[in-house]
Amino acid sequence: MRWSLIILRWSLILLISRPVYSQTPSSSPDYREIFGADYEYAVNTVENNTCWSDTLNKHNIGPHFALSVIFPELIRYSSISDFIEVKALEVLYVQYGHDYADFSIGLFQMKPTFAEQIEADILGFGLENGHPELAALHASIVDSLDIRRDRIVRLKNDHYQLLYLEAFIRIMDQLYHEKASFTIEEKLAFYAAAYNTGYRKGYLVIRGEEDKDRFYTGMVETDIKYNYSAIALFYHLKNGKK
Repeated sequence: MRWSLIILRWSLILLISRPVYSQTPSSSPDYREIFGADYEYAVNTVENNTCWSDTLNKHNIGPHFALSVIFPELIRYSSISDFIEVKALEVLYVQYGHDYADFSIGLFQMKPTFAEQIEADILGFGLENGHPELAALHASIVDSLDIRRDRIVRLKNDHYQLLYLEAFIRIMDQLYHEKASFTIEEKLAFYAAAYNTGYRKGYLVIRGEEDKDRFYTGMVETDIKYNYSAIALFYHLKNGKK
């Protein structure tokens, strides 16, 4: 009886603490206006790369959901694509590994450590058959200069970033069974927060990040930050179909 009460208590706590996401973004900031040209760049990038949706559909991943997860990163990429500092960080990572440089790369702004974790989890969850190209890179479990160079090349290619995104969603599906009771908006907010903050940080940590303002554009952290999940939801509700 005592354990039943404890379980009930924690269930109520989790239920009460769950953010409620409206079906309409009317109460949200207008992120299209806030980010201006960078937002338009992100929208146009998705619309001009119909092959992304075709590939995701072919691999049984909902394209609008998946692309909403990374949509804020397209906004950020637009604001930093010309920064030469990124090239210097690439060299540091290839030469010395993620302890010396862990930074966002490419359209989907994926970090080397994110890619490394995805590759390891593909093997850990037995997803090699669905992601042979990514699994092969990590198969040796040896962190070498050649592997790091190959990883950087892949992360700069949107085809491979799409494969990493697919793997991320499949791994999240296996890691967090709590999502079974989520609405589509709640699921998107959770997956977006996990993508932004680190998907291996655990359910409660990720849920706590959903309402945190940590997103900024540019190479340098600014005082004004925005909510990553809210931006993803704004795009999801304003553009395209569920």
